[in-house]
Amino acid sequence: MKQTITQTCYPLVPSQESMATMLKYSIHKNVMQIPSSVTFKVKLDFSVLQKAFEEEVKRNDCLRIRFLKEKDGWKQYFLDEVKAPRVPVLRFATEEEQEAYFAADAQRTVRIFNGETFRLRFFYDCKGGSGIYLNVSHLIMDAHAVAVFYLDLIQVYKALVDGAELPEPLYSFEEQVNKDLDYLADEKKMKRDEDFYRDFWLKDGKPFHASITGHDLLDKARKKDPEERIPAAYDALHDKAAMAYKKIDPETSEKIFKFCLEQKVSPETLFELGYRAHASLGNYRTDDTFSLQLCSRRVTYKQKKMGGCMTQPLAVRAIIPGTATFAEGLKTLDGVRNTLYRHMNYPYLTSYAMERKIYNLSMFQAPSFMMYTWLPLPLIEDEALRFDFKGYNMGRYCMPLYTFTYPDVTDHGIRFNYLYRIARISPAVIDTLHDNCVKAVLLGIDNPALTMDEIMDQLVDVNTLAK
Repeated sequence: MKQTITQTCYPLVPSQESMATMLKYSIHKNVMQIPSSVTFKVKLDFSVLQKAFEEEVKRNDCLRIRFLKEKDGWKQYFLDEVKAPRVPVLRFATEEEQEAYFAADAQRTVRIFNGETFRLRFFYDCKGGSGIYLNVSHLIMDAHAVAVFYLDLIQVYKALVDGAELPEPLYSFEEQVNKDLDYLADEKKMKRDEDFYRDFWLKDGKPFHASITGHDLLDKARKKDPEERIPAAYDALHDKAAMAYKKIDPETSEKIFKFCLEQKVSPETLFELGYRAHASLGNYRTDDTFSLQLCSRRVTYKQKKMGGCMTQPLAVRAIIPGTATFAEGLKTLDGVRNTLYRHMNYPYLTSYAMERKIYNLSMFQAPSFMMYTWLPLPLIEDEALRFDFKGYNMGRYCMPLYTFTYPDVTDHGIRFNYLYRIARISPAVIDTLHDNCVKAVLLGIDNPALTMDEIMDQLVDVNTLAK
């Protein structure tokens, strides 16, 4: 029997459509969820945390989203009230037991059409601490929204423990959905952004796929067409993925943050330039590289204080010659990203369709060498409530590589997570990518006048690794 819905039904907004499309066309349906945990050194009072979660369901409207399949596409609606479920409390005797449990749950699909948009667990770890685990559909939360959820839940918990007033309310994602739909209906704004992207794709001609694994696929494709720039690099069938974890120590991280503050650039731009140096070196030192950046689209204070999925990929294509200095390369890359930000509301799927049509690309061709996100976790002043954040491997992924980095709120270091397809990318490649990126960044910070060629001279060419 068809369900009767009394709430307003909305179509998916462009950010959600991007995620839904990857979900629809993936063989395995766990590719568009975000499994993560936060662990505290102290033992939380889970009876109070349960009450905090009940408040969070009222405060955070993305937790009340439900989905429907209609003939004209997927729809969503926001429930006015939801009885918060009782959160299971787990106890782990060993770290191996804990990791095994979360690794298994991370790969279990969140079934959004069965009323399950997230799974939440509280747990005691084997070291005397406690934590919160969340596995959530990407259609209701992006990475920023996950951070908002954890931080707000913890602040509500602290207010309840202290008998204080609850923190400032979160803002409504439903209102943002309406704004996104208003943008889509604004022909003038849509036309302006459409014209920008058409010029963007045509300006520098066909882009180049500078793979992080080297130029082997390019060489193979050029046996048929010596002018080929984008070999077929995507494989829809072999989507099994692994996760690699890396870290930069607090002292080195402080140096990086200080440089970013002085140069007025984000850590995201800085690391993207480092990854670009690896990709360029491994592909005949190409000056043309292309990565996708997951942009949170959260500009205003209100947007930064709400849940929901607002993120969209931005096509960060930078042409930086080897003779350019590190400082010049950083300026070029920052300029590209800032320009794209001004058009970040334009639907990525529409832009992507335009790109494929202009360059006559097959479904297996794409110029980007990875997807990248910087998650700006804030410093938590209350030392007792500082947490260790961890993301988990979904087991499958729709792209060859997704990299996300974030500040470590426990010691102010920087952490790196690499989710990569094992059919194409080896652990040695990930090690080399990471080491090259960090080394390029530190070389550039120490001497911004170094050219990109001089920096690449000191990196490891991924093509020299044993295949």
